[in-house]
Amino acid sequence: MMMNKKFLLFASTLLPSLLHAQKTMEGLVNAEKSFAAYSVAHGTKDAFLNFTDSAGIVFDNGKPVNAIESWNKREKRPFVLNWEPAFAEIASSNDFGYTTGPWTLKPGPNDTVVARGQYTTVWHVNDRGEWKFLIDLGVGNTPKSSLSSVKKIEAKKIKSSSSTGSVLKEEQNFIDAYKENKTKAYAKYLSVQSLLNRNGKYSATSKATQTETILNTPSDIQFTIDGSGIASTGDLAYVYGNTLINNKQENYLRIWRKEQRGWRIALEVLRF
Repeated sequence: MMMNKKFLLFASTLLPSLLHAQKTMEGLVNAEKSFAAYSVAHGTKDAFLNFTDSAGIVFDNGKPVNAIESWNKREKRPFVLNWEPAFAEIASSNDFGYTTGPWTLKPGPNDTVVARGQYTTVWHVNDRGEWKFLIDLGVGNTPKSSLSSVKKIEAKKIKSSSSTGSVLKEEQNFIDAYKENKTKAYAKYLSVQSLLNRNGKYSATSKATQTETILNTPSDIQFTIDGSGIASTGDLAYVYGNTLINNKQENYLRIWRKEQRGWRIALEVLRF
């Protein structure tokens, strides 16, 4: 117990400096781990205010909002939110990427876990050389994780324009194809290395689990694009927006990878 206290004290003094990590996959993963450790040591509100980009996005009651403005309005509460990366991928620029993995929530430090889920966070290195997150969206009600290490996704990417125009075009093409036939849409746009995140389950990574996930996804989802972002090397990007399912508004996040065959879905967070 004394060792844990010493670790938290050490972490609270070290973590701010870890934001200036190198532009590497390890730097990306360490930024996420530091974010989580800061949440445990100082509380979720302080963690989000310290690790969020000034333009960072979170979601509130089905609407994308500025993360700093949103968290500034919230009370600081004693609950303990913790998480850990299970998958990570970085653009060839080495200053833009994402991680996803399990999160847990406890009412207080000495309480048992009352909720579980899986987060997804997109990060970049800002003008000050700090890793800051750009967007965060998760799913809930997932089973207990048996995470052992971070899987680093090293899919081959193709550099392209840093404009989001091309990825937004493909996003709309996917949405249009989804309306026609969701199975064919995913067959065309999924990569050989894709992650599908849904409530109740951890990432579907195999063809079998992805097929099951797609079959269980409603066919009549109405997607509305709200915003996007892209790496300076144009090989990794994200698009987020709203969904309407049975008159209920929710949110989605798709991370796209530019491959030899064009833009393909690297990760999708879809809540319903």
